[in-house]
Amino acid sequence: MTFRAHCALAAAGLAALASSSSFAAITLTNGQSVNLDVVLASNDRQVNIGDKTFTFESYTSSSFVPSTISVTAFVSANPLQGTGFDLTGGFGDINPNDANISEFNVRYTVEVMPAFAALGYRITDLGLVFNGAATGTGSYARVDESVFDVLGIPGQNLVTSTSAFVYGSGTPAAQLQSAVVWGPPGYVKIEVNKDVQFFATNNGSSSASFVRQTFSQIPTPGAMGLIGLAGMFIARRKRA
Repeated sequence: MTFRAHCALAAAGLAALASSSSFAAITLTNGQSVNLDVVLASNDRQVNIGDKTFTFESYTSSSFVPSTISVTAFVSANPLQGTGFDLTGGFGDINPNDANISEFNVRYTVEVMPAFAALGYRITDLGLVFNGAATGTGSYARVDESVFDVLGIPGQNLVTSTSAFVYGSGTPAAQLQSAVVWGPPGYVKIEVNKDVQFFATNNGSSSASFVRQTFSQIPTPGAMGLIGLAGMFIARRKRA
């Protein structure tokens, strides 16, 4: 590929204009929402947020119907950090006196869009936050998730596992956020299996209104050089 072609690709990636048009997907900007049932009913179950595509592979729950859950885009001010989404809704133990857990499980992939993947961008960490609350001995709210390298070797592709939780009693009482950094070389596409549980004992409570998932990424050193060259190329064209 010629120097001019590399620069054109870099500029296109930085602008992120054509990326979303290559996907027949729902596109959300920061703060915009779509109901989960709408996503699940779409042909490809994809949501584009920032420079990433999220594909919702499955959702299972006997406690929370997807029409009551929203997928809300979250994009940090720095495009290389903190892109993801909130699952928002009225979550909690729907019947605290029945000794059963109220839960939902969602499995999805997150992928760096092709224009950015071509520049060497890779996902290098994961952030998990929720506003769980619990009262009463034995009550809890928790989020457990496992992350897999979709393009990795079958059976050897577990990247990491993490949790966030709050208990009505005990030590530690709460860990409402978790961050896992695996660093370079990172991943183009990973899969997340997320399980969210709420349990309240008699006279106790367990609830949350959002669960946030974010991913950061870095360009490889070669990609950083390409971005710099693209900037020089654009500046030269303007002067011309």
